[in-house]
This record gives sequence, C-alpha cells and structure tokens, in this order.
Amino acid sequence: MLSLGIQYTPRTWKAVLWDEDRAADLHAFPHAGAVWEFLTDLLAAYPATPAVLPSGFGIPVTRARDLLDRDILEMRLGPDADGEDELGPFLAEARRRLPRAFCIPAVKLLPSVPPHRKRNRLDLGTADALCAAAWALHSLERTGRPAAAATFLLAHLGAGGRDLLAIVEGRVVDGVGRTAPGMGTPSPTIYQALLAARGVTLERHRARRGWAAADCDAPAAPPPAAFWEGVEKECHALCAYHALGELIVTGDRRREAIEALTSRLPCATLPSGADGYEGALGAAVIAAGLTGGPAASVVDRLGVREARDRVLD
Repeated sequence: MLSLGIQYTPRTWKAVLWDEDRAADLHAFPHAGAVWEFLTDLLAAYPATPAVLPSGFGIPVTRARDLLDRDILEMRLGPDADGEDELGPFLAEARRRLPRAFCIPAVKLLPSVPPHRKRNRLDLGTADALCAAAWALHSLERTGRPAAAATFLLAHLGAGGRDLLAIVEGRVVDGVGRTAPGMGTPSPTIYQALLAARGVTLERHRARRGWAAADCDAPAAPPPAAFWEGVEKECHALCAYHALGELIVTGDRRREAIEALTSRLPCATLPSGADGYEGALGAAVIAAGLTGGPAASVVDRLGVREARDRVLD
C-alpha cells in the first residue's frame, strides 16, 4: 500500500513515498512551491494515495478538506525562525488540493498522557516527533518486537531543538517539547511561553510601570556544550523516572547527538535512508494506518484516532 508523509521545518520540506514492500522514496524541497510541484505529479499518477501533512502543535485527526482557520492557527502557533510562515499557507491550500490528506495530533493531545502532565504545558512534543515515534514502533515491529512491548525514550533532535518522548509499552506517557525551556536554556514563565508561541513577548516599560507586548524574535541558541549537556540531563531524568532502559535517537542532528551522548547514554538509531527523515517516514506509516493499511496496529497503539484535546486547552 502506497502512502505519503510530509514533514516541515523552517526552510526545509521533506516527503516520503512509502510502501511496506519496497524501499521508501525520499525527497527534500527548499520551499512549499517545490512541494506542490511534486504533489501535482504524484497525485496525477496515484490519486488515491493517503497522506499525513505536517501538523505542528497538532489537532485531533482531521481531513484537510475539513480544516478550519482555528485548526491551522493552532498547528502553527510558533513563528518560523526566519519570520516567514510557509506552513499556514500550505495547510490552507491543502484544503482545496489535498482533500483526503490528514492532519494529526501532537503529543499533548494523546489520551495516553495523564492530564496532570499536560497542565500549563504547551508543548510535550510536536506532531513530527509523534511521527518519529510511529516510525520507531514500526521499525521495532519489523525486528519482531511488538509495539505493546516497546518501552524506550525517543530523542528527536533537529535544527529547532529537541523533543523527548517517554514511550511505555508502545504508548507515549510523557514528553518534553522543543519549545519548552531546557536545562541548558533560560526558563521563561508559562505565560511568557504561551505568548511566545503566538509570536509575542512581554517587555517591561518602566515609564508606563507595566508590561507591553512586542514582536518576538527567535531566542538565541545556547552554546553547543550547554545544549547537549541539557539534553543529556533531561534524558537521564526521564529514563530514571519512567524506568526506561533504551534511548532511540532520530532527527537531522542524530549523528551529533550520538557523538555527544553515547559516552554516558547507550544510543540506538533506526533505518531511515538518510538523517532526518524519520518524521516523514512515520507520517507515511500513520497515513497507511489511518486508512486500514498494515500499520494500523501502530496507529491504534499510539491512540492517534482517540485524541480529543486541543493544544490551548
């Protein structure tokens, strides 16, 4: 069964055309226009191909034709690094051109995450990180390990930061999202973080003796040593708390991660063809599972269809 997964990070689009019985076709694009050219040719040849689109902070499973403006706003809460929004216009156009494609939840929306872990937390892991988890579970099943027996920490590391997902018996039970302050970065209050996700920050105006909103620039990246030390501490903390004995590393920076972490944390990787495609591969797996394909067991185990929450709840 042919399915399509698409992932997006600022200035980079990746797409995977996946079939359980053959090697995946991997594609990278510099902008959304190039993605649409690819999709036009693909759907002319295979019009019934199910697809999962990049979904950012996530919504409950929704066909692209049914997307509301509110849905698009919530999926792309965070501003792009360069201040340009490609995801919003892409999803708006998908309503017309990809009516059968799906948008999916992020980690916070999953029923497997206890409510107290969601409280006052905007980001427990993006939809892209959830897709990487789906690819991990599928890959482990291919080696003979059923998803219901898979317990590990997923470290999904890209240019935008890190997503850390605690997976117990094939279900995500906890997470740290890439927009959440880490141990190697300054820690804003929850209210500042919520506003920053909308592109607004609070600045002190002494003359007015109050706070006022201003445009939010992207925060300065921490030094590499501080970033990797922070990731290592967070990994140790999650592994210790949830009794996780395995760390799986995915994302564009997985080679850097292994070099930085492997001396104190045993790291494993997944077959992906090239670095950073695990999100798109997992999106294709979820697309197949949502339409009754061979990966339906992974989708069911993750509880993707059962997600009902909203990111701002």
